Order: sequence, then structure tokens, then C-alpha cells
Amino acid sequence: MAWPYVYKAGPAGSEETLTTYCVSVRIAAEWATGRRGMNPVVQYRHGEYSSPRKYVRASNLMLETVIRYTSSGGTVTHSDGAAGHFYENLGHLKRLFGGTQNSLVRLQRTAPDQGTVHLDVELLGEALPTGDKRIFNWPLHAPHPFWIGASDTGNTPTTFTVAGDAPIGDLVATFSTGATDATLTHTASGAYIKIAGVMPAGGVTVDVGAGTCTKVSGGADYSAYLVVNKPWWMELDPGANAVTIAGGGTVSVDWYTQWR
Repeated sequence: MAWPYVYKAGPAGSEETLTTYCVSVRIAAEWATGRRGMNPVVQYRHGEYSSPRKYVRASNLMLETVIRYTSSGGTVTHSDGAAGHFYENLGHLKRLFGGTQNSLVRLQRTAPDQGTVHLDVELLGEALPTGDKRIFNWPLHAPHPFWIGASDTGNTPTTFTVAGDAPIGDLVATFSTGATDATLTHTASGAYIKIAGVMPAGGVTVDVGAGTCTKVSGGADYSAYLVVNKPWWMELDPGANAVTIAGGGTVSVDWYTQWR
């Protein structure tokens, strides 16, 4: 028995169910992602040594849609074209994926193993018809390579358990008040995030994905007091991640589960 995948697409927060316009939707191909960063050359080790913590680059995927007719026999049953009219449905999908959007289009799917996840994508070119004139392939580009969960996970303990199967590189850490040189350290990698000096009233939020450090009260930039020791600030691997908190106060961390 096939797993039922439900696909939606459109501006974030206004996604539409694609089976309204399609008989079926599936990902026909999802390219493996490359990795950014350099592999240092090392003699006597076949010329190259790689780091397992290098980040992956953007990825491409091909979405296949079978456009819905008005009737199962392929006829238009309304003189003005009903909701199932082939050309109306194709045109609506083109507006969803490649219309005058000011931002990336959100492709969302719900599956039994991952729940509801999404990718923010852009259309690389015109939808390509196949041998069957109802089947169109949509070449999509995802700047962020992993599927992201629909709800965030909040943690305050000293072990962060990450679900999914992809590393979390865009967590948000909130440092509370009453601390001096508050530091969050990831035990396995040694990466740390530190707020130098006395914590301001209300605390500080560090958004690793956005690369920002701001005061909770008022939202003023506080990056002059942010100290990190790794190029990618902090990354949580799937599974249990031990961390330590120094300098007093507490740190709460939020992230969205991610899948390859």
C-alpha cells in the first residue's frame, strides 16, 4: 500500500492543496546536495582530507504533477471552464509556483514518517510537458537543502534531543537575565555562543540561522557583545546533544526538525 503524501504550495501561510488542481503529485527526482567549504590537501592520504561537519549547499528537485480534467473522460463540462478545466488548472499552478511572488514559494507535504514538512523553493524555468499532455514537470530550486518541520521544538535542559535525520544549523537561543559571560557550549564539537559581560534586562536572543544577536526588550542589536568560536556558530546533530551552560542564568533553545 502506498503512503499518502499530501502536497501544498503557495506563499508561506497561504498554501493551497495541489490535488485541487491535480490528479496526483510526486517528487520525480531530488538531487543530492553538494558541500561547501574546502577539503584541505594532506600528503600520504590520497591528497585530500574532509571534515564531516561541512555544511551542505542548496539542492534542486523535480516536481511531477498530473493536471486534473473536469471529468474522468477528459472533457470540459462547463462552457466557461470549471474548477477542473485542464488549462485553468495548469495556469493556476503556474501562478502558484512562478507568479509575481516577492518571496520564495513554500512547497509543503504531509507524510506518515515525517509529518508536515516544507521547503521554500523557486521555479527555475517553464514547466515541462511530458509524453502525456496532462503531466508536467516543475524544476525547483531550494536554497535551504533540508525539509523543515511545521512546529518548533523548545528545550531548556543540558541535553538537546534532535529528531529528524539532518543537522540543525539555524537554532534560536534565548539567554536569560541575571548572568555574566553567559556561555552555551556544545560538548561534542566544542562550539560555543557567549554573551560577554552582564546580561541586559530582559535577556538576549541569538538567531544562528539569521546570524543576529538582539536584546529581548526592544529588539536592539547586541552583536557587539556576541562571542563565537566556530565559523558556523553552533550545529546540533540528530540524536542527543550534550551542552553546558556557564556564567549563570538559563538558556532556552528552539529549532525546527529537519529531514534530508
